[in-house]
Parts: sequence; structure tokens; C-alpha cells
Amino acid sequence: MMQQSPCCRGSHAPSFTGAGAARPILALAAARSWPKKLQPSTYLTQAAAASGKPRAAPARAVADSALGASSTSVHVGGKLLLQNFADSPNSQLRLSLQLVSATVAGGDGRGVKAEEAVLNAVVGVGETELDVKLTWDEALGTPGAVVVKNHSDFPVYLKLLSAPTGFGATAGAVHFACNGWVYPVGKHPHRLFFTNDACVKEKTPSALLKYREDELRVLRGDGASTDRPFQEWDRVYDYALYNDLGNPDLRKDLARPVLGGSEEYPYPRRTKTGRPPAKTDPRTETRVPLDEDIYVPCDERVGFGSVPAPSLPPLGGHFKSLADIYRLFGLDDLGRLPEAKGVINSNAKAMFPVPQVISVNPTNWRKDEEFARQMVAGANPVCIKRVTKFPLTSELDRGVYGDQDSKITKDHVEKNMGGMTVQQAVEKGRLYAVDHHDWMMPYVKRINELPGEEEKGEISQRKVYAARTLLFLNDDSTLKPLAIELSSPHPENEQLGAVSTVYTPPDTEGITADRFTTWELAKVHAAANDTCANNFISHWLNTHAIMEPFVIAANRQLSVLHPIHRLLKPHFRKTLHINTVARQIVISSGDRRKNGDIFRGIHEVTYSSSKYNIEMSSKEYKAWNFTELALPNDLVKRGLAKGDPKNPESLELLIKDYPYAVDGLDIWMATRKWVSDYCAIYYSDDGAVARDSELQGWWSEVRNVGHGDLRDAPWWPTLDCLADLVETCTTIIWLGSAYHAAVSFGQYDYQGFVPNSPNNTSRPMPEDGAEVTESDFLGSITPVTEALAFMSIATGPLALNGEVYLGQRPDTEVWTGEQRAAEALACFQTRLKEVAENIERRNTDPELKNRAGPVQVPYTLLKPTPEPGTVVRGIPNSITV
Repeated sequence: MMQQSPCCRGSHAPSFTGAGAARPILALAAARSWPKKLQPSTYLTQAAAASGKPRAAPARAVADSALGASSTSVHVGGKLLLQNFADSPNSQLRLSLQLVSATVAGGDGRGVKAEEAVLNAVVGVGETELDVKLTWDEALGTPGAVVVKNHSDFPVYLKLLSAPTGFGATAGAVHFACNGWVYPVGKHPHRLFFTNDACVKEKTPSALLKYREDELRVLRGDGASTDRPFQEWDRVYDYALYNDLGNPDLRKDLARPVLGGSEEYPYPRRTKTGRPPAKTDPRTETRVPLDEDIYVPCDERVGFGSVPAPSLPPLGGHFKSLADIYRLFGLDDLGRLPEAKGVINSNAKAMFPVPQVISVNPTNWRKDEEFARQMVAGANPVCIKRVTKFPLTSELDRGVYGDQDSKITKDHVEKNMGGMTVQQAVEKGRLYAVDHHDWMMPYVKRINELPGEEEKGEISQRKVYAARTLLFLNDDSTLKPLAIELSSPHPENEQLGAVSTVYTPPDTEGITADRFTTWELAKVHAAANDTCANNFISHWLNTHAIMEPFVIAANRQLSVLHPIHRLLKPHFRKTLHINTVARQIVISSGDRRKNGDIFRGIHEVTYSSSKYNIEMSSKEYKAWNFTELALPNDLVKRGLAKGDPKNPESLELLIKDYPYAVDGLDIWMATRKWVSDYCAIYYSDDGAVARDSELQGWWSEVRNVGHGDLRDAPWWPTLDCLADLVETCTTIIWLGSAYHAAVSFGQYDYQGFVPNSPNNTSRPMPEDGAEVTESDFLGSITPVTEALAFMSIATGPLALNGEVYLGQRPDTEVWTGEQRAAEALACFQTRLKEVAENIERRNTDPELKNRAGPVQVPYTLLKPTPEPGTVVRGIPNSITV
């Protein structure tokens, strides 16, 4: 039976029994040959088993530990797991460790420290496991923390300290899930790690309370100098505006607006770095050189080191043939390869893995049914909405943009609705739309003027439209595209409204290898709109950007002892680090390389919206609503479900075969049950939530600082009751895990084959009905350089080595000292296995045509369990890519 938490035991600790004070011997585990960059933990984790790669047992060596002797002291055996990244394969490590009492306080009110145990050892590069002996005095009661000092000349990353015996007959094991860097004492005077017990501040043992407060002051940077850039060893979590995406000191056209802190450009806050302002614009922060890391609090650097800025070839025009694109994946000419499945990842000549959309049937991506299916089971299945009013209307300001309402009429669509009228379709829930018009239209003119004079040779020609796609729901739950409207601003004056052309499917959908239609060109323009919305709204804004303030505020306001910190921490893993990498080389404007060349931000090169990508997401953030991102609320808002979103079990989906929604609701309900069970352990009633000072401080800071531009929005939960807490935590976990997987990990599957869903369009539409050759089609979509750059970065999620998946923890066996919490997690894991089995069953049901569609690829983006192989599937716990 698991020991009772010291946060609940009070001051009556058991007495100790143990060995005398004989000088102990430490056994050192030799490190495996790990890469220098930090790898995810494989200690006591299910991730290693899931990957199919067994963990090698470390060899033993001998090291010394100097312990002070005392007549009242005992030596407590334990294990210390760490990682070392010093350049030398044999580094001299010297640590001191002092256990801290949770039950006996000294004169300053802080728990009394035991004698130091000094550890000397030679360690190799990588992971090392040490058998340790700590010093303890039975008069100090129960340990609740450990102070660690690093007297070496290099930092180490401590993962876990466990002392399984020695604290009395009933005390049992004590675990410190450290997961933190300890720098030499000149940088970190010490690090303090608490046990794996959890309690709210008001129930903290008095001997630990000041330590708890001390740690939060360090993380907030209280009393620290604010006039210097933060260094790699700093642990300060603070906020800043998005004012580091531009580089006005390098070139005027590389300046970007400051996002956040204004009515024009509201935005979530990012992690503060303390860097000085640019010389030419004091509102903009200076850039970090490409070969240096941007600051994140040191414990956030987990799982990978710095990511080098890739070298892109010069702009090289468009693909000459579809065969050239297929050869990138090792696929031969289509005439000799009716199916691609047998050669996936097996051809040594392939530059990239085969995207799923062409992995079984390499031609059916052209079918209208597949084009429509991807709106409910593709890379961006979150934008389709039920039409409740026809024709579609715009919410853009008529005083600025004129008439922007849709020009799709009944005559355009009723001919393909099986005898049903538009009004009947609206009333019966059979008419749907993917409408990107209002998001794109204010920027269409500016995008189409790219590249500017200084950008030539860095950015290819753009030609975009604002797109609306109208769809009909068939009796078998499949969707049929009825019309695509492509709109541009009036060429004389934007106030004169939109110039729109409506395209409808041809009478026959016969696919000819070297012949295309204007309808197919309209589809790729609509798909390019969707690809941009997918990456910069569904993906970047609604996961990466909005999550960062939650992470910052949690570290500033919630002690690591806090139960909600323990609940959410796995879903924050790596997020700040990947966001800093994105700001440096992915979503930024550009920097100068050492050789003098200009490096352009990858997304500015590859996506249609280019330099306006993140600015456009700022406009969407104005209408951002955290509560509406909860899956049941989102489905009801978009008209895809009927019923009470507070009871998702009873929701009725209007598109019965909606893979994202069906699988997502299973995961949502399993997650909510886990969160509800967990929170009930620590909060007996609504009053306990309202009285939790750290929790209230966290939520206040999230709302008023991290998302301060929307602080007055009426939808914010008050978080003064258990129902609010459960819904809020469930939404955070959903966004950081399943939602992110659904809108991110399908990008390569569907957009990696650029003819299916290009991220860039570059030619105007021809007259409707004009002949379109293969060359015309390829000349209208993503050029070669941009395609290769996109595929290179999009393959990142395909091989997540050592990833930690939903329901797992790197320290699963020791993450909590509370038996009920461990049991609740085990139940969650069981439910997730059932969800995975349900997905497998649905994917083999021939009646569910949207599960695989004409391309014959099952929908697995929301399958929670990982699968081994070159292309890794599963739902990671957090936003890691």
C-alpha cells in the first residue's frame, strides 16, 4: 500500500530505524552512448516499451560519497538518475544533497536540513544512474524536500531521486521527481526539489510552507535584475509581447508589427527574454543570432537541443510534372504503379516518406468526395460549419470593404442536391460550408503584391483569393462539394466590395492524367486557404500561442507541490521550448547568416500569406474564446452537434460519420472523467476551489496578464467551483494533446503531397471552362523550393523519439504519493485503450465511408496509443512540435 502523503500526515511522523553511520559505497551506472542533446526520459516510462526499443541495463562502477557521521544519523539508501552533457566522456561530478524535514521546523520556520551527503563520481555523457546513501536523523521526522548543490564545473539534469527504505517501518519510499537542471553553484546556489506528494498551499506542512514560497519567488524573478538578458541557467518565468518576430535593424522590409498590448493587434503573451530593443525601433526586441539559443527557463529545455536554421535552395520554379513529385517519395511512374502501399519507406532513393494521402491509391486525391472528406477527417477538420442562413454573409465592415456577401446562388447548387431545395437543405441540416473569406479578404491585395523589391529571390510570386466552399450532406454521411467561390478586392477600390467568381463541379468527374479543369484549380485555391488557416489559426494560435500564458502562469503561481500543477505539468512539457524555436527560425521574418546570406523565416517562404501569417492570426485572436475550444462547445457552436455540451454523452452529431468529432468525443469524455476523479481527491467542494489562493492567483494571472488583451471578455470562467476547474483543466489538456495532434500531425499526411493541399498558390484563375494542362495546374500551386522546405519541416512530427503519450508519464510509477490519484490515472489509461479499440473497429466498418475515403487511408490522428514504425502515431501529452 502506498504511503500516506506528508502533506496529510501532519506533525506525527513515524520514528526511523536504519543502519549506523558507516562510510557507504556508491555504485555508479555508466552512461549509455546518448546524443549530446537532451533526450526524453525513459526511466520508469511506458514510452520506451511503446517504441519497441528496450532500455539497456547500465553497467556498474564505483564512486565515493563523503558523509558526516552522527550518533543520531542513519544512512538511507536510494537511487539518483541524472543526465550529463559535458563535452568530456569522463566528467568529474561532485554534488551535495541535503534532505529537508517536512515536519520539524527551525527558528526561521523552515524545515530543518539533515547533514550534507557529498557525492563524488566520474560520469559519462548521457544518462547515469547512481546508488546513493543519504544522511538522515530520526529526530527530523519525515523528509519533504531535498537541497542539491552542484560543485562541478558543468550542469547536470536531475530526473529522479528515490529513497525506497530507511524512514521507519511505516514510512516507506520517498520519491523526488526532480526533472530539473542543476547548474554549478556560481549559477545555481542550490536547487530544491520536493517529494511527489501534492497539497494546496493552505494544507502545506508548516515546515515546508516557506520553502514553497521561496521557490515561487525564484520562478517569478522577484528581486532579480531586470536590466539584463536572461541566461541559459536562469529559471525566471515572465511575460513579453510578440515583438521579436521582425528584424528592422537588418532590413526595413523585415520589420513586423508588435503583437499584443494594443487594440489593433491583440495577442497572447510569450516568454520574456530580457533582450535589449532594436536600434531602429525601440518597440522591437533584438534578434538572437541563428547559431544561438533564445532564452527559456532552463527546466523547459527538455528533449532536444538547439534546432539549426535550415539552408533552403534558391527559388527554382514549379514542378514540371506530377511524376517529378511522386519520385520525391520513391514512387515510380503511375502507369506502372497502381498502388503505392508496397513501397512505403522502402525505396532508398526516396527523399521523403510517402504521405498517407497517396500511400494506398495515389490518384484518388483528385476526387471530389476525397476533397470534401478531408474537411471532416483531414489535416484541418475543425473549420466546417453548418449553414443556417443562405446565401452566406460576411461580417466585414461594409464601410471599409463594401459588399462582401457570397454570390453563390440557388441556381449554382440546387442542380447537384438530388432534388432538394436550398431551403430544405438548410432546415434539415444538410448544407455545410468551409468559409475562409473574412479571414483572407483584408489581406488578399497585400499578399498578391508579394514579393516586394527587396524580397525578390526570397519569396515567390503569390496569387490568392478569399475562398468559400459549400457542401451537401449525402444520405450516407459523405459530403459533396456544390460550389467554390473565389473572391478578390475590387481592383479600383476595396470599398467597392468583392469581385467574385463561383465555380461548380463539371457534369462528369472523369480523371485524366494530364488534363485538369478550372474546377480542380478552384479546389486547390480553396485548399490553400484552408492550409493557411490550419497552420496559423487551428494549429499555431489555438495551441502553441494560447497555451504559453497558461504554462508561464502555472510556474509563477502554482507550486510544484500543487495538485493542479502536478495534473497539468505533463501537458506543458516542451511547449515553451518549441515556441522559442518557432519564433527564431519558423514564424519570424529573417536574419543574416554568418556568411552574409539572408535567412527567411520558413513559414514566410512556404505559405501563401507569407509576411502576414502571424499578423493575420492576431486578427482572429480578437474573437478567440477559450471556453468555445472545449470540443463539445465547439461542435455545438459550429452547428455540427445538437444537445447540451455539458453532457457530451448525449450530443447528437449531424454528420454521423465525422471521424474527428466521433473519436474526439471519446477522448474528451475519458479525459474529463480522469480530471474529475483527480480533482475530487483534493477538493471536497466548491468552497475548497474558491479558497485555494495559488489556484486563484494562477487563473487571475492567465486572464489579466497572459491573455490580458482579452481580460474583459465575458466568457472567462470564474474558476470558483469544482465544475469550472474540471472543465478548464480538461480543455487545457485537450488543446495540448488531442486537438494539437488532430490539427498538426495530419499536415504531412495531406499537405506533404502538395497537389492535394498546397500551402501556396501563384497564378490567377483562368476563365471558367478553360482548358487546363498538367503544366498549368502545377504552375498554379506550391513551387519546388517552397514544397521541399515545407515537407522538410512537416516531417518532424513523423518520428517523435521517446515521446510521452496521453495517459503516460515519464515517471509513471513515482509521479504521486497519493494512491487514489495513481488509481485514477490507471483507469484513464484503461479508457484510452478502449478508445483506441473503438477507433480500430470504426476504421474497419465499411458503412463509415469518411473513415478512409477514396484514398483508402484510415483516420488515426486521434488514436491515443502509440504505434511503432517510421511514421509514429499516437497523441503526445503536450505540444512538442
